[in-house]
Amino acid sequence: MHVHDVNERERRFIVRRVFLPERATESFTVIGLDLRPVELVDEFLAWLTDCERSPNTVEAYAHDLRAFWTFLAERGLGWDQVGVMELGEFAAWARRPAANVVVLAEESARLSARTVNRMLSGVVGFYEFQARRGSTLAQNLIVKTRSGRGGYKPFLHGIARSRPRGRAVRLPERRSLPRTLSLEQVAAVIDCQERLRDRFLFALLASTGMRIGQALGLRHEDVVAWERRIVIRSREDAPRRARSKGGAEGGVPVPAELMRLWNDYMHEEYRDLDCDFVFVNLWGGRVGRPLSYSNVDRIVERTQRQVGFRFTAHLLRHTYATLAYRDGVGPEVIGALLTHRSPSSTLVYTHPTAEDLRGVLAERGVLEKVADLV
Repeated sequence: MHVHDVNERERRFIVRRVFLPERATESFTVIGLDLRPVELVDEFLAWLTDCERSPNTVEAYAHDLRAFWTFLAERGLGWDQVGVMELGEFAAWARRPAANVVVLAEESARLSARTVNRMLSGVVGFYEFQARRGSTLAQNLIVKTRSGRGGYKPFLHGIARSRPRGRAVRLPERRSLPRTLSLEQVAAVIDCQERLRDRFLFALLASTGMRIGQALGLRHEDVVAWERRIVIRSREDAPRRARSKGGAEGGVPVPAELMRLWNDYMHEEYRDLDCDFVFVNLWGGRVGRPLSYSNVDRIVERTQRQVGFRFTAHLLRHTYATLAYRDGVGPEVIGALLTHRSPSSTLVYTHPTAEDLRGVLAERGVLEKVADLV
């Protein structure tokens, strides 16, 4: 097992990336106070990897459990000494900026409610795994229900206000729309690219709402240029950290201009390179190696200096979805384009802003009627 540091900062419990030769894949582990992997966490994370959860997801669970084990160590508790009260204390502990500070407002919290909710989900997942393995404690923490479809609710389900079945307790979150870029900003990001590869990458993200991992995993066979569509496939042999969720049947439609840009990239920069991947390293280093997340991060950092504003590749996805909704595309279509597995994932883009409301009221003449009364 080859071990690589993920975070070099001093911590009581440390997350490390590991390579599992027998599985030929990447996973993560949590190193404990004895400088050895925490066995139960290690088994849970390996199970997630075996279930083909993406490396990003496994890493997130590892950090959630690192925080939880740090909390347990500070309280002098074992994982099998935890009940509902202790999990509530963990949520408060995660939010607290210092040991002697009580969080009274969202602005003073060390972590957002959304982040703590994700951490709670990771901890719940660990206990559900232990329940499946026969742990009496974990089984007692799960509230079994009798319903027409069977199944169960996570053990903190009843504490929060009414939630859909199967969701863990969650802190109340401040609802906010995803940040987006203006069309002028998107144009600036694309136009300042000197290389066709980078121009095509940002134009692709802006034109399809693809995840960056989906774009980096594209192969030449996925680009159906004559039909102006790109197929998003889920592949087990995707490069590290670029595992993709499959897309809509038949692929995502793209504009003709994007296909012309792809054609220019293939003929002028890619040329006769023998490689399956669309996005590859073409200058310096290992030519032909698939482009990585870190490569894209460097391109984004360089672009930020040129355009004068901060953004991420993922913001192009938010921008695409929000623009589609405001132009009248239904949530079910947007969800299919974005390869969302759950309809609720798309709803975040459908919350109207004040300008959206103003436009609808003005179109219906409501504002004029109200103004006449003043």
